[in-house]
Amino acid sequence: MAFWEAVRTTLAEIWAHKLRSGLTLVGVILGTAAVVVMITIIEGVKVMVWDGIASLGFDGVMFVSAREPEDPIERLKQGYSRGLEAPDAGVVREEGEAIQAVAAVRISQLVVSAQGVERRVRVYGITPSYGQVHDRNVSAGRWLDEGDQIESRKVAVLGKLLAERLFGTESPLGRNVRIGDALFRVVGVETELGNKMADSGWTRREMDGVLIPLSSFRAYLQGGERIALLTVKTTSKDRLNLVKKEVERLVRRAHHGISDFEVENIADEILRAEKEVAKELRNWTIILASLAGISLLVGGIGIYSVLKISLAERLYEIGLRKAIGASDRAILLQFMVESTALSTLGALIGCLVGAGITAAASSAFPAGLALAPLGLVLGIAFAVATGLFAGVFPAMTASRMTPVEALRG
Repeated sequence: MAFWEAVRTTLAEIWAHKLRSGLTLVGVILGTAAVVVMITIIEGVKVMVWDGIASLGFDGVMFVSAREPEDPIERLKQGYSRGLEAPDAGVVREEGEAIQAVAAVRISQLVVSAQGVERRVRVYGITPSYGQVHDRNVSAGRWLDEGDQIESRKVAVLGKLLAERLFGTESPLGRNVRIGDALFRVVGVETELGNKMADSGWTRREMDGVLIPLSSFRAYLQGGERIALLTVKTTSKDRLNLVKKEVERLVRRAHHGISDFEVENIADEILRAEKEVAKELRNWTIILASLAGISLLVGGIGIYSVLKISLAERLYEIGLRKAIGASDRAILLQFMVESTALSTLGALIGCLVGAGITAAASSAFPAGLALAPLGLVLGIAFAVATGLFAGVFPAMTASRMTPVEALRG
């Protein structure tokens, strides 16, 4: 009964001083809204960053590219090696341990045209496993398959940006594009790679390029058996260095002991980048949470000030209640309930304000911006804790007064 009586008198006191209570709530509202918005945005940025990094397609991937041997003796024996060729992909895939997929890639800069629009872009001659190595998908149509490779079909998958530049808003599926002097039929459009938070030069060029079967690249564009690189995907991301050494060993053996290639551990670089990004996000979370905490602190000072004023105004009431038998605990409870009610009310309104700001900001995020439950919980918890802390001293001061001191005041 004492608790509900404290609640009743608290609500009556807040309603009796609407302007003062409203101004007090401003600090708590802004602080809570800041916590909700800051945490929601940080969580949204985290999702964008990790989704962007994942869509780059370099997770667990290594590049094997051709280069001149560094050893003088190996340079003299370079003729014994056929160089980097598509059969090397089979060697690595069949004999390597923890190898998920291997793709052979050949690249050239050529003019691609359609509907009177010409662009000089990268043309990728790939084996179908390139999609598996780099987790590539299509937003329309289909990916290149083994039948395209075996029969050297004149089919192509356009990068997202190139499709937009050649065909605008029209569907390119089934349409022809001229690559060099040959016509290819578009069978697919690649999905977007990366996003505003995470991209790379490789993915940007791929989105503005075109992918065709490696056999078609040789038959209709540029002959020869040499390839630009092998892309290798491993299932053992915790043993990247060991897998790299194994790939080097297998390719060197296929090249008769000549090191006319190099293995670039892209996956290891991505892991290091992820650690740096995680560290930066953690630092920004601390900074933004501190700023939001300062706003709540200001709100807590406001609650403390109002309770001190309320204490001075209600000395006669406190003295009278104590004179007729009210306990120290009852007086303490009344002031603590009042401070908690103010902070809770401000926290709830602040959550609504934060939700509104989040909804307005969601258009800046490609996947939208979902309200973070953690932000709501922390916003309310910090606000209520601030109210409790701000009300402790005024409540203890009021509860420890004797009836004579209060009535005299």
